[in-house]
Amino acid sequence: MYSQFQKQSLDLGKQFAEQAYKAQVTALKGIAEIQSLQVKALESQAKSNLAFVADSLEAREIQDVTALWPKGVDFARDSAEAAYAASQEILGIAQKTAEQFGDLTRNSLKAANDAAAAPAKKAR
Repeated sequence: MYSQFQKQSLDLGKQFAEQAYKAQVTALKGIAEIQSLQVKALESQAKSNLAFVADSLEAREIQDVTALWPKGVDFARDSAEAAYAASQEILGIAQKTAEQFGDLTRNSLKAANDAAAAPAKKAR
């Protein structure tokens, strides 16, 4: 009786460790994808910022400064659109990662139910 309890406890511990490992790998993959997206967005934004600053530093006369106004509006619009697109992609990755966590949980519960039902079937 004691050996059966010990075996079940060890199996449960092993299953828990495997599920924790799978969950950690899933989370790290999601974080890596999000980080990659954020770095790409940051690089793009930095290039746009530098281009706008370079244009503004070249402005010497009032006409050049007034010509910067539409460029500034376009720059702000493009920045907002890029930020929105990046946030949507990040949300998609987070949703995909959450679905993977749900799959892990379902599989874990199914395996636990099957393991708990196996001794009852043997007893019959």
